[in-house]
Amino acid sequence: MDLTEREIAQDLLMMEKQLNQSYDQTESYCANRQLRQAIRRMHAEGDELYSRLFHTMHQKGWIQTPVAGQQEIESAILYWEQQTVKQPELGGEHPHEP
Repeated sequence: MDLTEREIAQDLLMMEKQLNQSYDQTESYCANRQLRQAIRRMHAEGDELYSRLFHTMHQKGWIQTPVAGQQEIESAILYWEQQTVKQPELGGEHPHEP
């Protein structure tokens, strides 16, 4: 069975997404600072690859993204602002970083 370029790209995107989720979880639970930094670098490289692949697929019309209205944008901002007040750890700080 021959896969199309689109199918291969979709598989790669899914694999990168899963890999990045694994990096994220591993980084969160890593007690060794040097190992955590190495995982963080790999995670950043994976994020970059995912982003480039996503944008390429979007440009080719293989991924459709809905356009959010102003009310949806404001609701999302308000939601995340409230979440960071309720759960300060969502503010992007890594409490285990010295």
